[in-house]
Amino acid sequence: MEIMALRDIFRNFFPKAAPDIRVAIDIGSMSIKTVLFEKRGQNLIIIKKMVSQYPLREEPADLIKFINSYIREELFQIIKELHRVPSKVVAGVSGDFLENSIHSIKAGRPHKNKQLTETEVGEIFMKGRDDFSSGNSDSVLIDSFPLRTLVNGYEIKDLSGDIQGDSVEILIFASYMKKAHWDQFKTIKDVLGGIPLRFVSNQFVNAFSLPKILKVSDAFFVDVGAKATEMSLVEGERIRTIHRFPIGGYHFTKIVSDALGVGYIEADNIKRQYEDQVLPASVSAKIKGAFEKGIRGWKDEFVASISSNAHFILPASVYAFGGGLYISEIQDFLKEGEWTAGVSWREKTAVSFLSAEKISHNMLDITKLSGFNEVSFLSLIYYSYVLD
Repeated sequence: MEIMALRDIFRNFFPKAAPDIRVAIDIGSMSIKTVLFEKRGQNLIIIKKMVSQYPLREEPADLIKFINSYIREELFQIIKELHRVPSKVVAGVSGDFLENSIHSIKAGRPHKNKQLTETEVGEIFMKGRDDFSSGNSDSVLIDSFPLRTLVNGYEIKDLSGDIQGDSVEILIFASYMKKAHWDQFKTIKDVLGGIPLRFVSNQFVNAFSLPKILKVSDAFFVDVGAKATEMSLVEGERIRTIHRFPIGGYHFTKIVSDALGVGYIEADNIKRQYEDQVLPASVSAKIKGAFEKGIRGWKDEFVASISSNAHFILPASVYAFGGGLYISEIQDFLKEGEWTAGVSWREKTAVSFLSAEKISHNMLDITKLSGFNEVSFLSLIYYSYVLD
């Protein structure tokens, strides 16, 4: 007992480490969501979750002012409640506000017999990134991440050996934003001053983080969002290809709106009731008939996207998530697997539907993360620690 008492007395003389509290912001197509979280040992505590729907405007440019105000007010409120600045703030941006591509940076090596070093590769990466930023007046490279390094056309996974060659190519995941849009987002960072705010692509963060969260090295990820569907092929935990087409859950809500002659918000509620199978049979039949054309359009775009790459080979595991996945017809199409013909040599491909509550390892939920549409939060949370 005396030892315990002495330990407690001495503990009071040492300052306690400030809690590592962070913020993840999901800037989606139709809403913006925020979680405040803290890591305690091996556990992750979700302290608070906030959601705000966008005003019903069609153009992304019209929403940026709303998003800026939301982020500024939420972060100021969080600081007021915590009496301190969060350790990190990571804002994942949907493809409605930026464009993603796998970009190639190439450089010749005049001293081809000289050993290639990590420092040299880093310099090539930085110069290539800077060259793009200075040579494009319409778009801004807001984030980039090196994926693969090739020397004389051959992929190099380890630079510790005696590697030589006369050409180097670095493939990067690049996220571009229209300059006019980025200038508005940048004002948030200027106004917030010392808050460590980082903007990243949601598609990149999902393709980077989910293989590690799920402990898989090869996978195909399908994110059926509100206004678009994004696909990422990962091999050996490295992003190989990305695709996107502009059809998501929002378009099916519009189908309901047009078929029944109701407003968007009412149509969205009816769509949910349709999925829950609680509507009168006559209304369900009308929606089902209207959905058939929309589903055909989604299927055609999906197949065309993956077929556009002649070298695309589907891995053993497919993971689907996103708010648009609540549409059962999309789930049925992915599960049936007819779309795998021509891109897989397997008789059967495992398709899993990811919801946040099923993959939140070591997470103690005060405010629970759940559903297909909150998986990106887990990716952003994971990525915030990669940035350390």
